[in-house]
Amino acid sequence: MPGSDQKINYQVRPAKSIERKMLCDLIREIQLIRADGAMRYIGLGAKYFTDFLLLHNEFGITDMISIEAEKERQIRYEFNKPLKCIQMWYGTTNEVLPQIDGFDEKMNLIWLDYDNSFEDTMLFDVETICRNLNVGSMFFVSCNYSFRGEKPSEKMESFKNNVGDFFDEKIEKNNYTSKKMPIVIKKLIDNQINKTIDMRNRLDQGHIEYLQLLFLTYKDGAPMMTIGGILVDGVLKEKIRNSNLFDKYWFMSCDDHIFAIDIPKLTNKEIQLILKNLPVTEEDFLEHEQKFYGIEYEEICKFQKIYRYYPYYSEGFFNT
Repeated sequence: MPGSDQKINYQVRPAKSIERKMLCDLIREIQLIRADGAMRYIGLGAKYFTDFLLLHNEFGITDMISIEAEKERQIRYEFNKPLKCIQMWYGTTNEVLPQIDGFDEKMNLIWLDYDNSFEDTMLFDVETICRNLNVGSMFFVSCNYSFRGEKPSEKMESFKNNVGDFFDEKIEKNNYTSKKMPIVIKKLIDNQINKTIDMRNRLDQGHIEYLQLLFLTYKDGAPMMTIGGILVDGVLKEKIRNSNLFDKYWFMSCDDHIFAIDIPKLTNKEIQLILKNLPVTEEDFLEHEQKFYGIEYEEICKFQKIYRYYPYYSEGFFNT
């Protein structure tokens, strides 16, 4: 079966672009709090390597690992690899992640940006990550949260088939709806994180915690979710709490609150009009509704939440 990079151009997905920029802001803040610039990035590059280029340009990361499951496409991946500093590791994430070492040498940033629906193999990866990452390192997991079936019972059965022994009987059937599926998935991820860290603390007599930083959904086609955070000790946890990050960035989440990247359908002219009037309160809108030429307040609210990260595309001509 062909990889998702054969079906989707990762360079022109607006919601994904917004997510990447949000993640960069978050990483930058954590770097400032830790006062440590050295970082290694582990991700899934496919043939576009979009995240690798962004993180290299934003943070100067030169220690990068791209995990590629499709070994038969190695020639094409090597051809498209944009940076010499990217190491290519071929195999599934379940095969490759346990082979990677050096987690104690610097801050690690891991983004497992899966394109398929949530399944048990992802939870095996979460266990491997939580067993190896040091305090101050971050990890994020993205996946498709849609499952077959119209009724909750049908979705539940499809989900159960995907997660196997990780299925949680305590989660009630009425939670298996399109809207609530991210919460269901989060419960399984949280269980795996907490179980692994508890075991690690007992064995090492340490005190490491997982602090969630992000829980968001977006849709450039398939419904996707991203969840993740940072491993902390008492000192780092207190520094992050005192930094007021969760007040500064409204897209952050340390609980079950989901931030939905919902992009309103606006023309460039409408965007410029909104930008000239930001911030727009409901009172402002009702008082001057005519000057917005039929744009609804709900659309303005959606745009206000993501305007700093909004991508602008243009067509150009290049000689090759």
